[in-house]
Amino acid sequence: MSSITHLFAAGGFVMYPLVIFLVVTLMIGIERFLLYRKFRKDIRQFTAVLNNHPGWIMLPTVLERDTQNLGTLFAKALRSAKNYNGLENRLQDLVGYTDERLKRGLGWLSMIVTMAPLLGLLGTVLGMIRAFAVVGGDIGAPTIITGGVSEALVATATGLTVAIIALAFHSNMNVVASSMRTTRNMTYETPYIRSEKRTDYYDHPYD
Repeated sequence: MSSITHLFAAGGFVMYPLVIFLVVTLMIGIERFLLYRKFRKDIRQFTAVLNNHPGWIMLPTVLERDTQNLGTLFAKALRSAKNYNGLENRLQDLVGYTDERLKRGLGWLSMIVTMAPLLGLLGTVLGMIRAFAVVGGDIGAPTIITGGVSEALVATATGLTVAIIALAFHSNMNVVASSMRTTRNMTYETPYIRSEKRTDYYDHPYD
């Protein structure tokens, strides 16, 4: 523990924002993991209802009863739409909302990937400046310079570590979010929902 404290102090003040970045990265990663797992469950429930329920008029009620977030939102879109064009507009709103939820937090990860190495480099430069300032004109103190530089490099190593972790989370979440958006679009664009040949929609009692 004392060695960790010593290295933390050697890294300088930039270690504090780097630790904050690491905590934020882990929090975003955990939150995104839980959200994506829930989103997959919602998609499965939503798809199951669409495939197993042949009727259109009772579909909003069945979605509200047998599904969670996505189904409930889709049911509200069905109830509020007055015609096919209205349904199209509601679907676009729903797609925009789910896109925002899937991408939330990724911008912060992108910022951390960029800033963490720069902060680490800044800490190293400041540490080297301190090391040379301590030595001053003493030619017989190369070990002091070496020790100071090695301690200063702790900031760079920490910054790179945080950036690598954030980049791994960001890349993985981008792939998962893209896959989920594709699955969601395929679900919304099934002929059962999006076909203009369904004339019974125009006659449902919510008009």
